[in-house]
Amino acid sequence: MNRTAHQRGWLALLLAGAIVAAFPPAAAADETPIDPALPAPARPAGADCGSDSGPTWRTLPSPPPAGMTVSIGVPRPTVNGVTYQGVVHAWDVDGSQAADGSVSGQPVPVQSVYVPLPLADGHTYGWHASTYDGTAYSNPTEPCYFRVDGSAPLAPVVTNPDFPPAGSPGTPTKIAGQPTTFRFSSTGDPLPSGCAAAGAPDCQASGLDHFEYGLDQEPGIGAARVSADAGGNGSLTTALSWGVHTLYVVGVDVAGNRSQEPAAYRFTVPSQLPPPSRPTLDLTTPATSGRGAQLTVSGQLSAAPYSSGEVVHVLKSDLAHPTGIALPDAPLSADGTFRVADVPQVGGANTYSVTYPGDSTHQAVNASATVQVSRTAAAVSITTNAPSYAYGATAKITAHLGTTYNGRTLAIYAQPYGGRKALIETGTVDSHGNLATTYEPTRKTTFTAAFAGDYRYAPATAATTASAYAKVSESLSGYYGSTHYGGLLYRVYHHTAKAKQNVTVTPNKARQCVKFQIQRYYSGAWHTQSTSSCRSLSTTSTSYATLSLTNAVNSKFRMRAEYVHSSNDTGNLSTWGAWQYFTVRQ
Repeated sequence: MNRTAHQRGWLALLLAGAIVAAFPPAAAADETPIDPALPAPARPAGADCGSDSGPTWRTLPSPPPAGMTVSIGVPRPTVNGVTYQGVVHAWDVDGSQAADGSVSGQPVPVQSVYVPLPLADGHTYGWHASTYDGTAYSNPTEPCYFRVDGSAPLAPVVTNPDFPPAGSPGTPTKIAGQPTTFRFSSTGDPLPSGCAAAGAPDCQASGLDHFEYGLDQEPGIGAARVSADAGGNGSLTTALSWGVHTLYVVGVDVAGNRSQEPAAYRFTVPSQLPPPSRPTLDLTTPATSGRGAQLTVSGQLSAAPYSSGEVVHVLKSDLAHPTGIALPDAPLSADGTFRVADVPQVGGANTYSVTYPGDSTHQAVNASATVQVSRTAAAVSITTNAPSYAYGATAKITAHLGTTYNGRTLAIYAQPYGGRKALIETGTVDSHGNLATTYEPTRKTTFTAAFAGDYRYAPATAATTASAYAKVSESLSGYYGSTHYGGLLYRVYHHTAKAKQNVTVTPNKARQCVKFQIQRYYSGAWHTQSTSSCRSLSTTSTSYATLSLTNAVNSKFRMRAEYVHSSNDTGNLSTWGAWQYFTVRQ
């Protein structure tokens, strides 16, 4: 009967010659009749026999043999010297072929049965065995299934982060006696020729199972091994002696095929490491950038190469984070380059500080670069309550700040002519955006309102200038008494005396001009009698004028001085002093 579609499994194949006995062709073809009383053959303990859902794997020698050999235990004769035969029926699961083989019973536990069924790479096979007594067959054994993998896995790739391969750039990062990890990887176990995808009929490959390795010699029988994971990767951690070494690694698939040539990783293990190099760090950034727009900070570390997995740390400081805020670490390429992308939300100076912490061959290094991020212009203005002021008078200054984001502080400065700029007020503006203060100008003064800026609005200033009059102080001397007319104080002079008016101008206006004016009262009004020409002020900024009174008996006079600034004095305006009143008596 035909069991190829329903009975699957496999037993260990002994791909070698075997002693076989002739078997009746007709009986071998249909395996009938069946005598349930006949003992079935035995499969030796530990036989390599897979199930229908889990076939085992076997390799295939080159060139492939013309048939297959399996081992079974044929029952020994028990009655009247009857000698049994063991019969094996095998088939290709794809239904393409089947074959039979037999062997005469012998007084041994296990016998080999040759079946003339050629094996092909990637195919799945099944077989079962029966006992034949010359007239009938026993019930067959449970079927055995196996798959054939005749292709060697691809050669593995060996890497190590601590000991670069000979002839490549880089230097060792560890010394003799320190543990290091070698990583093995393979791209897989090839499918049979002509197969496009695994799992298709007759397109099976056993897959990578493990790696075998040898240090300074190729791995042979009994070589050390490490398992391969599902991705075809494995690793070996070991400590090595000083000197030049070669690690040989082969890949082995489940069927037992070995990669054709071992991977040879040649490297040097030093007794001590050279001192770490001192790299330089160069940063490249745009000078300016828009707020909310992405910018890139790129960098280059010298003294390459750098190991995989190295990073640089990035700290950004801005108005919102004056002590800095950490950005994600940037991976470092083997050639020492890296890139940092950022979208600044705070305007003004954004400073990027980059640090490489160093490794076994490089010292730590850091550098920083600043990008000016755009901010909206802020509206600032400043006014005074008058364009000019008497010496020492109180000026009221009002500064105004327009719309901002999170800063509402203004500072007001005063800079007198020829003096230093000084802060006179700082504070938060009121609900109308105003900040007011007072100041007593003694000369022309420039007032400045300054906004320091905030996260989204740029710093701004505005200025205005107010003038100040000089101060003219006057006094009369040479009189002998005082009286009052119309509530005004008059000094009284003898007609033989001389009236003297003393003048002091503040601030010091040495060598500047002062004029004197005299008026006499008659016919119900004051009339100018004379105005002097310019007289230079002394080094102490004083001057005086005298008036003869011989012909002025019973007359009323008044006298005043005027400071007249020249082009050499732009700090104060020209100023008249107050009238000084006097009268003359006999």
